Amino acid sequence: MVEVPPGFQPAGRAPAPPPLDLVQDFVNTEIAVWGVDDIATPDALADWLRSHDLLSEGAVVDADSFVRARALRRVLRALASRNARGATPDDELLGEFAAVAAESRLRFELDEQGGPLRLAPDDAGVNGALAGILSRVFEAQASGAWVRLKSCPGPHCGWLFYDASRNASSRWCSMSICGNRTKTAAYRRRRRAEP
Repeated sequence: MVEVPPGFQPAGRAPAPPPLDLVQDFVNTEIAVWGVDDIATPDALADWLRSHDLLSEGAVVDADSFVRARALRRVLRALASRNARGATPDDELLGEFAAVAAESRLRFELDEQGGPLRLAPDDAGVNGALAGILSRVFEAQASGAWVRLKSCPGPHCGWLFYDASRNASSRWCSMSICGNRTKTAAYRRRRRAEP
């Protein structure tokens, strides 16, 4: 298993800005091809949620909440993959998202100074933690930042990265790593196919 240091971003790329950075961190708890899964058990999920101030000390992650959290992570990665391709979600993905989000309760509130309206979890425990993650996805979609959160299509990657390029055209987490590997492999395949 590969150990990924906190705050790691391929090739020194900047992380997603708040509030999207939390979503990026959550989805990047699993990079299957690297052998990384930071929330592989209910206890590990509880620790991760607590370390991000989403879960109180006494809250317990039960089996259903654990399955929902991992399903949310999978759906968010699939949505970010579609962002990388400029594609919209299909009916199956929309249904998966609806099923995962069904338990999440959010409420509207004003910030401390009575300023902008925001969404906040209206539930304690893991349901509230997952609602907190979903509220950040909503905020990012409202601001237009969501489409810049992308999943690297590299066959040995899958890292969620934030595309800060001017025209949001980045395709790889790192052109020098994943982009170069993929282009070199395609070139070799073409060369082998030539007579």
